[in-house]
Amino acid sequence: MSELAGVPKRLWVFDLDGPLMRTGELYEVALVSSTDLIYEVCNGRFSKEEIRFTQNEIDKKMLREIDPRNGEPFLYRKSRFPLSLIRTYKYFCQKIGKEFKRVLARQLHKIGKKVFDEREYEKTIRPQVLPLFKFLKGEGDKVFILTKGAEEVQFGKKKALKNLGIMEYCDGFIVVPDTKNAMIKKIREDNFALRYYCIGDTYLEDVLPGMDVGYFGIYIPYEFNWKERDRFDEIEAGRDKERSVRYLHVGQISQYFNKLKSA
Repeated sequence: MSELAGVPKRLWVFDLDGPLMRTGELYEVALVSSTDLIYEVCNGRFSKEEIRFTQNEIDKKMLREIDPRNGEPFLYRKSRFPLSLIRTYKYFCQKIGKEFKRVLARQLHKIGKKVFDEREYEKTIRPQVLPLFKFLKGEGDKVFILTKGAEEVQFGKKKALKNLGIMEYCDGFIVVPDTKNAMIKKIREDNFALRYYCIGDTYLEDVLPGMDVGYFGIYIPYEFNWKERDRFDEIEAGRDKERSVRYLHVGQISQYFNKLKSA
């Protein structure tokens, strides 16, 4: 019997938000609602584009900011996003000398919290995920989900995947609070396979770290990716075309499986 008998042929590491779940759309609904509210409060003195841009900049800066309640960075905790909406409102109030009203701040907080409503998660799971995972396991492959975020948030999404039977075909669900670099390397070191693939919608944070340690990259841009949505052309121009491909959705993995097997 071959020494490789029983060894997984391939190992796949999927990002969660974007490739597998359209959770960005929950944020988009909240951003539209909060932007409209701030626009009205400021009597249209600022464009909605400026309000959206400002909120995005505030939100990004808060990732590394220390939360005074626990002395740790906000990162991807539930508290960050709603607070970024409130800070955006406060910023524009100060810019025009308008009174900051707590009743509106509470309204913005409520809008922001809706993105974490676990009842909405199942609706965002892409229809290609279950058949794809079944297919990959049927090919003798290993499938991991590696997601960056707060456990309190991401495990709610795991529950939604489990409710649809997807976790039956998943060998591991791993949450990291910050960068994926160390964990994606560890997954490879701990799990021998003949080929390795990493899949994500954020090229610089999901795909490139895997490529740097021997994975083949599958980049699936997502229109509601708040980190790269304004840089798709720039990222595509710089993407390593020899060590990665760009797909429209995860369903194309099974569609182009024979090509990927030799990538």
